[in-house]
Amino acid sequence: MKKNKTKKDLRVEQKRLVKWLRVIIVLCIAIIAIEACYIGLSYYNRSKSIIYTDTLNSFKETKDGYLVAGNSDFKKSKFNDYQKEYNKAKFAKYNKDFEVEFESAYTKGYSSYFSDVIEYSDGFIAVGGAQYDKQQVEDNATDGLIVLYDKEGKQVKTKSVQIAGDTTFNKVLLVDDGFIVVGQSILQNMVIGSDPDGGALIIKYDFNLKEQWRANFGGSKSATFNDAIIDGDYLYLVGKDATRYGMIAKYTLDGEQVYAKTYEYTDTVGFSSIVKVGDDFFVAGSKTINIDAKDEDKVTEGLILKYNSDGEVLDEVTFSRNNAARFNKIVSDGDNLIVVGHTYKKDEDKSTDTYNYLDYRGIIVKYNTDLEKKANNKENGEGIDYFSDVIVTSDGYLVGGASSSRELGSNNKDYRTYFLKYNKDLERQWYK
Repeated sequence: MKKNKTKKDLRVEQKRLVKWLRVIIVLCIAIIAIEACYIGLSYYNRSKSIIYTDTLNSFKETKDGYLVAGNSDFKKSKFNDYQKEYNKAKFAKYNKDFEVEFESAYTKGYSSYFSDVIEYSDGFIAVGGAQYDKQQVEDNATDGLIVLYDKEGKQVKTKSVQIAGDTTFNKVLLVDDGFIVVGQSILQNMVIGSDPDGGALIIKYDFNLKEQWRANFGGSKSATFNDAIIDGDYLYLVGKDATRYGMIAKYTLDGEQVYAKTYEYTDTVGFSSIVKVGDDFFVAGSKTINIDAKDEDKVTEGLILKYNSDGEVLDEVTFSRNNAARFNKIVSDGDNLIVVGHTYKKDEDKSTDTYNYLDYRGIIVKYNTDLEKKANNKENGEGIDYFSDVIVTSDGYLVGGASSSRELGSNNKDYRTYFLKYNKDLERQWYK
């Protein structure tokens, strides 16, 4: 027979139940707190791991610092607002300690970039390309872009240029009464036909951005001038005439062509850079060594060509380091040549059936003017290292580029501008 519970028994059970409820409530609160901390930490980690981009396409030394042309989303900028969807053209000035003095963003339109920048009497001139409408974004096409800045980095005047459908400026050169820009204006992808005004492009402007003369050459599907130098009364330019056909050209300073000659076979970029040493011209780029292979199987090597002033090839040399390579910039140091660029190879783990993920490693190589290799160095970080430009200093070489490597101060995710100093033997001294 079941015994009836007394009031005392009920009070004991109630106290026991209250105690267990308190324990359960405390556990629930603890779980909620842990979940809140986890969510907060996850959000923090995600916010910290978002990839940001800040690149250097070229840089120049001034008496008190360095000028940098590139593009950025400005996620970690102290000077400009974060551009969430599109990278914008960036012009920055650094002091001799590589601290940013000012940083100007070209925010009009969608994506944009600066390829080159120079100093002139009233300030600075930056050139590149910009997309101003959704159709250009879809077609991956740009207008040529010129921006004049004052000495404090404030925009003074801008100009957009369109000729054949897809226009960009790669280099700017200063002359007494203005400046010269070189680049390309080609037909947009999938557009059939040709444009007599398209191809590799040269335009001279005065400092009010009024066009003085214009010249163009080569195929209106891909021809471009990537670099140029002035020697006496002539312009010497390098780029490509068509896909995998490198090109060197000579023009007067009034835009009259003296010659244009092609070279078989480069990569799809063509010749990237030119420098004069003595009476000879040295051109850097990349050479395709198995031209009959499928595009995805083609292999390239870093290339230097030696020309005379008539555009005749005197000598050439290629460079490889276990995988494909190209040279992006060439400069002279007395009787030596310094080239920077990169090697690259497919990352099988990160690549897919529709996309090849390429690992880039920065390289710096020294040759004499007989094209005999004297020294070389290659970065071997975990991320991407890309060398764009190099400046000769009294005790070595200053390289500019962009990197995601933890070994060079990034985090293997963010792609940031950086500088590296090498001694004359190409041993890396520091990076910033």
